[in-house]
Amino acid sequence: MKKIALTAIISFIFSCAGSMTAKAENPTPYRLPAAHNAAVEAGTSLMAASMDNVKAFSPFAVTEDVKPAEEANGELINRITDFAAKYLGTRYRRGSSSPKGFDCSGFVGFVFRNFGIDLSRSSASQYNEGEKVAKDDLRPGDLMFFSGSAGNRKRVGHVAMVVDVKPDGSCTFIHASSSQGVVYQNFPDGGYYSKRYIGAKRIIPSEPKA
Repeated sequence: MKKIALTAIISFIFSCAGSMTAKAENPTPYRLPAAHNAAVEAGTSLMAASMDNVKAFSPFAVTEDVKPAEEANGELINRITDFAAKYLGTRYRRGSSSPKGFDCSGFVGFVFRNFGIDLSRSSASQYNEGEKVAKDDLRPGDLMFFSGSAGNRKRVGHVAMVVDVKPDGSCTFIHASSSQGVVYQNFPDGGYYSKRYIGAKRIIPSEPKA
């Protein structure tokens, strides 16, 4: 309804401007006074300015520069991955979720909690949260889950967060490694993590919740 009203107003202004411009054409063999042409040009400029004012201030105008939902969440994801990077090099400490030391799920939980997102404490419980994501549809902010270094290869024992996805589908994740502390890791690696990969979850939805 608003768009229709705005279109009608603009069409009216254009028709007025068109009428004034038409009057500028000389239908006679006589030369028109310079004052006539100046008056027509002034009127045309006034109409153009009026149209700009309608677009800017009309209560019927529709705002078009609304930020897409994907972009809004993209900014949040960038802030999350940047925040996680601040803790690169932090040592591994089993059962800990503080900057003094992290285990894998403690690190992921600490990072998300800083942005008001609470996750379960263990990697196995975190795997039950969010929405399932295919390996070829990963994006930054997604969580990747792996089996532990020992025991059942189908049981979740480790979690990491994607920070970058390359055009070929490979990615880089950040995690608290038991041997190296908080580090980046490329995936697939053709070895340890590729063999133990179980699945991925998206904690941050594709679009912000209303």
